[in-house]
Formats: sequence, structure tokens, C-alpha cells
Amino acid sequence: MRANQPSGAKGRETYLGLRSLMLEGSRAKFSLPPTSGFTEPWGVVMDWGIDAGTVTVVAMSDGSASIYLSSGGGSIGGIGQEPIRNAAKRAVTLAGEVQERMTEAKAFPLPATRQVHFYALTDAGVYTAGTSEAELRTGQSPFSKLGDAMQGIITEYRIFEEKRPESRPYDK
Repeated sequence: MRANQPSGAKGRETYLGLRSLMLEGSRAKFSLPPTSGFTEPWGVVMDWGIDAGTVTVVAMSDGSASIYLSSGGGSIGGIGQEPIRNAAKRAVTLAGEVQERMTEAKAFPLPATRQVHFYALTDAGVYTAGTSEAELRTGQSPFSKLGDAMQGIITEYRIFEEKRPESRPYDK
């Protein structure tokens, strides 16, 4: 599940390509089942501006989840691990709860440092909302639960990867 970590320009090019694939893809392209409504999310993307670049977390209705790092590398898939799968499904459900607070996305800019952009992927198009990392942390933002759910995907990947012997070469 852990992707190779390309460096420099190659890593950034790979990151931007994967991110675009998710933001510009369709439910049919990803072989996801229909949702109950045209504007119901079948996927959600969170772009999080950090000091070192951007972290993009993706969750799909089938339970697949990925993390892309703008510096290169990340983790993809996740569907085979129940905690990751459940975290992804929860995030998509929560995206549906806040989708009405989002506006139609005309472009997909990367966030500034300490800013977060959410994108709800639907059959009607992509919807977006942005907020600050600080606002999410207060728990008062309407997007706090969604932010926590997307952070939950990162946490579940960390737990999974820490358990894998090949991810801990210092133990050998």
C-alpha cells in the first residue's frame, strides 16, 4: 500500500497527477455504485496546507482511501484494511452532511499553509469549501467532523504501517 517516494520534480508531478485524477474523475470511472441522489457524495478529497507543502487525503464510498504528499510518496488503496475502509466510508458520509454548505468548484487550487480545502465528489459535479486548520481544531466549524474523519484516515494508515514488519527496518 505504501507508494514509492519519488523526489523533487518527479514526486510533485506524480502528486499533481494523482490529485487531478481524483478531482476530475467520475463515479463510473472508479467503478463505484450509484448514490441515492445526484448530489450525494461518492468521494471526498481534503487538501491540507502544511509547512512542507500539501497533504491530500482521499476517501471513496467503497472504502478505498489514499494519502498523497506534494513532496512525493504517500499511501494508496486501504480498502483491504477494515479500519481504513471504515474511516473512508465515514468520511464520505460526513461529506454528505455538509455538502449543502459547499459551493460548486470551478477550479482546484492548492491551499495556503494552515488552510484546508474540502471537495465533495458527486454525479452533479464537485463541490468545495475551505477553512483554516485553527477553525477546524475549535470543533465549532461545520467542517470539523469531516476534518476529523479525514485525519482518522491518516491515523489508521499510520497504525497499519507501524504494524507491518517491512515498514520497520530498525526492528530487523
